[in-house]
Amino acid sequence: MPAASTKPETRHPPVWLLAFCYALMGPACAINGAFIAIAVPAMAPFGFNGLVAAGIIGALIGIFPAIWLARRIHEGIRDDS
Repeated sequence: MPAASTKPETRHPPVWLLAFCYALMGPACAINGAFIAIAVPAMAPFGFNGLVAAGIIGALIGIFPAIWLARRIHEGIRDDS
């Protein structure tokens, strides 16, 4: 007899919610990446191309907070404290 799982069944957020959250977080992280590139003096030799690359990397990293936000919204935002 297999042991019963104590883990609650989790459903994944719908794709539209993930896309909406990425539409919020992707550009925000891209802007933050560009600002970081402007603030770091070692990025100066890379010029505009370095600024664009930092923005693209920031947009790619933006998927992680978007996934987190989509999960929080899907679960229902609540304060358990």
